[in-house]
Amino acid sequence: MIPYNKNTLMRINFKQVLMALVLLIIVFVNNTNAQNQEQNNSIDNYTDIRDGRVYKTVEIGTQIWFAENFAYLPEVDTLNISVYGYKGTSVKEAKNTDSYKKYGALYTWEKANQLAPKGWRLPTDADWIQLETATGMPKELALKHGWRGDGDCVTSLKENGGSGFNVIFSGWRTDYGDFRYQNEHANFWVADSHDKERAYERLIGANNNRIGREYGNKGCGFSVRYVRDIPSEKYITYPENEWEMMENVSVFGWSKNKLDRLYRYAIDSTNATGIIVIQSGKMIFDYGDTHETSYIASVRKSLLSMLYGNYVEDGTINLNKTLQELKIDDVGGLLNSEKEATILDILQSKSGVFHPASNPGGNEWLFPERGTKESGTFFIYNNWDFNVAGYIFEKETGKNIYDAFESDIADKIGFQQWDRSKQKKSGDTTKSQFKAYHFELSTRDMARVGYLMLRKGKWKNEQVIPSSWVERSTSITTSYAEMYKVDPRLKNWPWWKWGQGLMWRIWDSPNLSPEFKGAYTATGNAGQYITIIPSMDIVIALKTKAVYGRRTNKEVYEKFLMKLFDAKK
Repeated sequence: MIPYNKNTLMRINFKQVLMALVLLIIVFVNNTNAQNQEQNNSIDNYTDIRDGRVYKTVEIGTQIWFAENFAYLPEVDTLNISVYGYKGTSVKEAKNTDSYKKYGALYTWEKANQLAPKGWRLPTDADWIQLETATGMPKELALKHGWRGDGDCVTSLKENGGSGFNVIFSGWRTDYGDFRYQNEHANFWVADSHDKERAYERLIGANNNRIGREYGNKGCGFSVRYVRDIPSEKYITYPENEWEMMENVSVFGWSKNKLDRLYRYAIDSTNATGIIVIQSGKMIFDYGDTHETSYIASVRKSLLSMLYGNYVEDGTINLNKTLQELKIDDVGGLLNSEKEATILDILQSKSGVFHPASNPGGNEWLFPERGTKESGTFFIYNNWDFNVAGYIFEKETGKNIYDAFESDIADKIGFQQWDRSKQKKSGDTTKSQFKAYHFELSTRDMARVGYLMLRKGKWKNEQVIPSSWVERSTSITTSYAEMYKVDPRLKNWPWWKWGQGLMWRIWDSPNLSPEFKGAYTATGNAGQYITIIPSMDIVIALKTKAVYGRRTNKEVYEKFLMKLFDAKK
């Protein structure tokens, strides 16, 4: 212990003041850098934080595109990433070439998908069609394969054209390493795969007044232009008392005729009692009784996951707390090893606690012997975990789940049909003391939930859920591939396309259409779905009323989504 001394005390105070000033300077600099970064990433440019390169961007219609070729160069090998004419492996040498400085780099289709900066993605075929029609190509022509278009549309996309897209003719690399047609051709990758060897591409020639919609060998090196995950902010709206129907869906590239044909599929092939599709805050599709409230089964788990966000951020809930620390036990007792599970393990459904749940619906028939799996290491779809997650929320916050949902979410985003009196827990407490917390919602309010998630937890000017929690809860904790190791049924279920986040289904199959990049879904038995598709800035809410004894299974639901995606082509 330091004895009291005036000079010593002054030195201590001076050091404390100095440290505080240093911290303030660091915070100020970091905030300034963050603000500068935000300013740099405006509609007119984007800074890739991986290498500091600034790209010009351009708004065309509702989309925002790179206005110059992608040039990120983590490596150069002439196989996956190359610079036209350069045969070596030195990134420094490649960056010093005139070709790199003017034309950027060339990428295989796989690398073009992998290297997209955060918030950007490789454009789909539908994105390109939307771009082409926005610059004047008739839709019926844009849907054709081969060379199509006219002089005005193509000219506007070229360097110094009216659109600002600024195509330059960087040439391409063959899949066996030869470079061809610089200053003559521009070839751009499209996210859609055609078959195992080929993917869609767009071709534009220096002396050609048409655009080619073709297929390229995935091993070739083409130029890349990325498109933003979301449209220009000026197109984003929020509903008031009612969802508003979009007047002109073609602004976002939709075909009204194809959307109208979706009604026939909904009637003939689904048992849905309500469907809503939201584009950037407005309805583009509305089917059935979307105001009626009814049971939404396991969608409840995703709703609880949303509730956790604020309380994790403010420290009320510590995800590292164990069942032992929480003094949680159950009918017949938990093993000491099971009590080592943390709250995070519970949210991931990796507790290692294979105790019966109070309600059916989990995969108890797949449970290993109790005490054989260490907490945090083994995923199984476990209603005991999900129910305990509800109990923990109430224990740690001191709030009832339904009351918290009403005040924290439903009231803030303007639920239309919320009825607190209909929300009731259930379960057989002779099996487990932890009940299931089921919800009754309308399809319209399900859509509001999805739209809140799509907007990263923000509703108008209020951050209802921390954006960091939205990202964390919808990130993979158990991959699609890992799921196959646990559940032998999946090999016979071609429609199974998900990994798992924190009580959200994450679209994770390698055989997905590109629109599903970053997508996630809340699912419920009999056919309740809330799906968020960031790449298209859409939300789909579909509900099947369980009391009718019918269901809309996952395969039918995916077919509905694919038909919806096709309505942009």
